[in-house]
Amino acid sequence: MLSLLDMLNHYLGYFNMNVKLKNRVYTAIGIAGVIYLGYLAINFIRLGAWTRGILFLLIFLVLVYFVTLNVIYYFTTKTAKFDISPKIEKVLGGRPAGAADDPMLGGKHTAQATKVMPAAGLFHEQSLLPAKLTVDASQQANIEQVVDGLVASNYLQLDYAGHSDEQIYQAAQASGQPVYAVGEGVQLPFYELREAQGRYLVYAGRNAIDSLPVGEVTEVGLMPTKQAAAKYQIVLASAQLTGGPNKIAGRSGAVAGSAPFQLIVQVAYKDPNATVTSTPVDSSATNMGPRATTATESSESTRMSRRNR
Repeated sequence: MLSLLDMLNHYLGYFNMNVKLKNRVYTAIGIAGVIYLGYLAINFIRLGAWTRGILFLLIFLVLVYFVTLNVIYYFTTKTAKFDISPKIEKVLGGRPAGAADDPMLGGKHTAQATKVMPAAGLFHEQSLLPAKLTVDASQQANIEQVVDGLVASNYLQLDYAGHSDEQIYQAAQASGQPVYAVGEGVQLPFYELREAQGRYLVYAGRNAIDSLPVGEVTEVGLMPTKQAAAKYQIVLASAQLTGGPNKIAGRSGAVAGSAPFQLIVQVAYKDPNATVTSTPVDSSATNMGPRATTATESSESTRMSRRNR
């Protein structure tokens, strides 16, 4: 039985699985092994082999404790109050200073805060609308290629903003979400919306020459892109990179994982028939985070939705 479990554990290493899912599978295999060990302990005691039976029973109880911890950490969002794993790790030497779990980290990185001017310029906040970006397999490969180029150019550093594993672990534990190496998101240095045969493709990269198609904008606000472009002047206002290598809160520390890189885009629109007014430019328009909806934006979005219907 133990040989069978060891073989299953070995062959799981050949599959490219999400880290949390893989830990769940290992936990399930561990539960099966622990149950079998308890079965052996009871049988030894029944047969009169008290020494071996009690020894197996003690090992069974210890393993039940650790398996229970695994179930709590990998199958729920709760934490165990009596987890001695960090103490055991500390006694055994812990992780080497500066060690990185992420294979994409080639060495020590220095966090750099680079202020980048949006490629399309600044827009009034009320003229921005979220856009739906559809990405096929070849475009996803282009996104990965763009990221590799940005990393090679030192524009992008996948270093978790210089945070230590302990800081990442605490942040992941508090939020219950993965902490990404790219941070909350990075604005790309170049992005542009190009129309080709009725399709509105997003091109992005280090610059206009190296740019590649990374997705198709299929909706602007509540309208199909083609319909919105027929009634309004639209441009790509921002393209933010998210996803990629990440770390989650494991049982005793941060556990490395990975997800596909993604783009979040916003489109700026202008009604050609609207009267141009001089109003201050809001530099926060490039922020992709949540914002309050203004009365002007609400009325414009409602009008676009009604036209769509």
